[in-house]
Amino acid sequence: MDQKEQQSWVPCLPENAPFTAEQRAYLNGFLAGIFSRTPAPTDAAQSSAPAQALVPLSIVFGSQTGSAENLAKRIAKEAGRRGFAPTVHDLASYPTAQLASEERLLIVTSTYGDGEPPDNAKAFWNFLNGPSAPKLSQTRFTICALGDSNYPKFCGFGKDMDLRLEALGASRVHPRADCDVDFEEPFSKWLNEALAQIKVQNTGGAEPKIEVPTPAAETPSSGTANYSRSNPFPAALVTNKLLNAPGSGKDTRHFEMELNGSGLSYEAGDVLGVIPTNCPELVEDILAALKCSGDEIVPGRDGAETPFRETLLRHYEITKIAQPFLAAIAERSGDETLKKLATPGANGALVEFLYGREMVDLLLAHPSVKFGPAEFVALLKKLQPRLYSISSSPKANPGRVHLTVNIVRYESLARRRKGVCSTFLADRVALAKTVPVFVHANRNFRPPANSETPMIMVGPGTGIAPFRAFLQERRATGAKGRNWLFYGDQRSATDFMYRDELESMQRDGGLTRLDTAFSRDQAEKIYVQDRMRENAKELFAWLEDGAHFYVCGDAKRMAKDVDAALHEVVRTGSGCTVEQSAEYVSRLKKEKRYQRDVY
Repeated sequence: MDQKEQQSWVPCLPENAPFTAEQRAYLNGFLAGIFSRTPAPTDAAQSSAPAQALVPLSIVFGSQTGSAENLAKRIAKEAGRRGFAPTVHDLASYPTAQLASEERLLIVTSTYGDGEPPDNAKAFWNFLNGPSAPKLSQTRFTICALGDSNYPKFCGFGKDMDLRLEALGASRVHPRADCDVDFEEPFSKWLNEALAQIKVQNTGGAEPKIEVPTPAAETPSSGTANYSRSNPFPAALVTNKLLNAPGSGKDTRHFEMELNGSGLSYEAGDVLGVIPTNCPELVEDILAALKCSGDEIVPGRDGAETPFRETLLRHYEITKIAQPFLAAIAERSGDETLKKLATPGANGALVEFLYGREMVDLLLAHPSVKFGPAEFVALLKKLQPRLYSISSSPKANPGRVHLTVNIVRYESLARRRKGVCSTFLADRVALAKTVPVFVHANRNFRPPANSETPMIMVGPGTGIAPFRAFLQERRATGAKGRNWLFYGDQRSATDFMYRDELESMQRDGGLTRLDTAFSRDQAEKIYVQDRMRENAKELFAWLEDGAHFYVCGDAKRMAKDVDAALHEVVRTGSGCTVEQSAEYVSRLKKEKRYQRDVY
């Protein structure tokens, strides 16, 4: 391992290591100190000075796609540099009996959907709100909440966790940080101040502020490109194929991009980040509504001055209505309805109002409201990458990455609407042209480590993407485990994506069972959860044989319906009670045999 790798990697003992929590904390802190960026003392007097006792620190994370987990590891590394003995816990496996004795607790957690806990935090959240939750008068804590401000309950779970810990008697050493999708700057600020405060309040000594370094993966090294979210790779688009047959009401595409020469690698289950540009026609509509030429110079996303048109095209979100923009329109127009919608308590009414509306609609509806170019830009959110489940295995497709994307097009309020990134890929990137991409590891969504373990996969529509990758992976590696796929869409004749490939896998034994549900092929709609119930006894038998259960797709309805169906399958298959089926499913999650990639 070279020096740079040694500086950017810190070993951490797993929670199942044969040590007590205190021993594990001490050893993790010791390792963090050895592998930290802080140089070892060279002066003889310094090296002979007595070592200071390391301060135990528990770091827990609630994560849906891995971002909070990655940040928790960064916290541990930085804490090790500052004299702590950090221990990192996944909330799914955190020993709740330990909570009563926690003295220092740093939490980083995402919010799933509109205010709900991520999957790995649900059991812990239920414990915190149950009769067994301990009093935490000895606990000092602070929280970094991750979220998306496009949701009304922005960082909702982090806020709820913050209030619940306080209600149990814990002391907040530093205010909660509520981080939007562009979290690097607020996270780093929170971490610097949180570690300083928790050290001050526990040892009485002031901890000097040390700037948290940007992770090595985010900073290109001299001489070689190091591709990442902040430095995406320009991948050549080599395939743009329509997956629906003529007569379908959908437009779903199969995309392939070249990764050769990028140094990027991925695993089955990972996610590809795509950085799009906005629709040029929409940019022109906004410029016309603002009565601007587009040549005006304004601050770009990174502070550099750029022409207004270019800034709208590449740097900012111009479809979704950001809260600051809504508030500004409400104030300047005097519209009482908008004023009510801009208040914090307008969750349900706001969601209904925003559906099918974009920023340009408010500009056109209130032509008397004027914004200067720089003033308008200041009300916008930065244009964010879109994350897509990868639909290929690198073992079956070396040097390439595949995506399965539903192209969003619809009409609302007499205007044609386009999905920002889906139409960017489908319409605005020509073949052989490049797409800025990066790989986002999704460590909580992987095929079983044991190649003989059965898999049950539920992936309607584009939810099939990661399961195509899983199946390709197992075929490429010669895995012997049984595989059962539940797949559905609207019509078999026009919407059966990857049909030839799936049927080929059935013939060669790579796909043991394929159950389909095409909702509009009969009078009564049938969905994947219905097929699950029809096969409840055999499905439960697979679970009893150790099968891992996976779900990918729509979070709002499908994932909830599939979860309810899984509980029914357990009750039907085992004859147990509602409570016992809930315990069974909870155990599947804790054992990481129930994994979801939902959006």
